[in-house]
Amino acid sequence: MIITQNSFAAFIMTFQRNETLESTIKIILEQSVSPQKVVIVDNDPAQGAKIVADKFNHLSVEYYSVGYNSGPAGAAKKGLEILSKDGYEWIGWIDDDDPPIFKNTFEVLLKLGSENKQCGCVGAVGQRFNSKTGLMLRVPDNELEGEGYIQVDNIAGGMCKIVNASVVNKCNILPDEKLFYGFEELDFDLRLQTAGYLLLVDKNLYKKHRIHFNRSGVNLQRGQKKPKNRLWREYYSTRNCLIILHKLKLYRALIHSVLRFNLKMIAGFRFGFSYGVKNFKYVSKGIIHFFLNQKGSLIFKINNK
Repeated sequence: MIITQNSFAAFIMTFQRNETLESTIKIILEQSVSPQKVVIVDNDPAQGAKIVADKFNHLSVEYYSVGYNSGPAGAAKKGLEILSKDGYEWIGWIDDDDPPIFKNTFEVLLKLGSENKQCGCVGAVGQRFNSKTGLMLRVPDNELEGEGYIQVDNIAGGMCKIVNASVVNKCNILPDEKLFYGFEELDFDLRLQTAGYLLLVDKNLYKKHRIHFNRSGVNLQRGQKKPKNRLWREYYSTRNCLIILHKLKLYRALIHSVLRFNLKMIAGFRFGFSYGVKNFKYVSKGIIHFFLNQKGSLIFKINNK
């Protein structure tokens, strides 16, 4: 496909992962269709990623320091603001540790988006959302057979998310920085759909990813044990899920989710007492902070053992 001037740019969110960031930039610039500009959005107050940006200063790589840790939600908002104001039509929303797997990923996605006038976002893979339960649903393997595309409800981080800039410029839809971490893409995508846009994924590209990661024929299992040093994420996923459901007035799903999270607090003890206590702490705090309307970041003392 032909990429015209100011048609495609990307931002990469990063926080103290310079080697990973440098590798991702190189992979992105080697795509069959690469961004005309790449903006590094650095959440590190010490501006650690600037040294990486300087290595690519002969190319269209720019550096932006947020000045504080704004989380993925804040960084994504800033990246979309910068590149939409610069006049780009399509904007890649990239995590520093999730570059494209295949060399023609951007080319396939931009072709798909440009051929569908109602398309607000494209991605390599996506998920469905049950508005009655608040749960994410896996796209069945059989829907990925044949040519063409399918519609999804969420294209999350690490899924080569590319946003139509008109979503920002015409509808002023931006990530909610107060979510800080977790489900900020879902919140963005659901509001995008409310405004009349579609989220699309290419069937062949999606299927190639399932085969690459050996995920064909996999049944989604909930309630699995998570690494103890990552249980802090349960706070954000719990709180933000409830915030989003309340914001969109999905009250049935909100009640369902509150009950599910309460069961989750108890179920965690089947993996041991210390695991159960830690899980209970983060999930319960997420529920409480939802009802207290407390948003933003929360610093935890994470036990890495």
